[in-house]
Amino acid sequence: METKIKVLLVDDHPIFRDGLNQAIARRSELTVVGEASTGAAAVKLSAETAPDLVFLDFHLPDLNGVAVAREIIRLLPAVKIIILSSDGSRTLVDEALQAGACGYVWKQGAATELLRAVEMVMAGRLYVSPELSFGILEDYRSGLAGAPAPAKPLLADRDKRLLKLIAEGQRNKEIAGQLGISSKSVEAYRSRLMKKLACRSAADLVRYAIREGIVSA
Repeated sequence: METKIKVLLVDDHPIFRDGLNQAIARRSELTVVGEASTGAAAVKLSAETAPDLVFLDFHLPDLNGVAVAREIIRLLPAVKIIILSSDGSRTLVDEALQAGACGYVWKQGAATELLRAVEMVMAGRLYVSPELSFGILEDYRSGLAGAPAPAKPLLADRDKRLLKLIAEGQRNKEIAGQLGISSKSVEAYRSRLMKKLACRSAADLVRYAIREGIVSA
């Protein structure tokens, strides 16, 4: 009897999960053992069902995919995780792969791409959607030419949230209220963030946030 690959689906949009179910149903070797709409539920279900493969949305209501991936891999070191995202930021791709994910699939891709990603990941290879891998290959080519692209700093969740609020034009007092810290702390975090990103002004921070897809132009 064929041993099936157990799959866990994690996405907060039921319609998208239905689409994943339909794609998986085309392959006899795959079987869905659970569905979750939050990061906490995903970790709990992983412990209960011990999936071989997890389709994991990057943006969940409670946690981001990187944090969830790390926790699931801590529980199940052999699990394969494919991140699903509509955000093609190179920074997010880097974070996902560094966290231990084996694949990063653009949500706008076709169902056939999901199945292709499964084949490659379960064979022990990495998979990144072609639309997203272009930038990675460009960086690699620059490296071969002797002009490697500088590594982008990894931002903590709080850094990203602060950057988003700054880019949206909110003042220190408003930001302090949303983050639950003092205005003085906001100023300190802002200064630290500017140093980390090599930005000299708030305008530079806004441009960085737009370029990395943290806010829309």
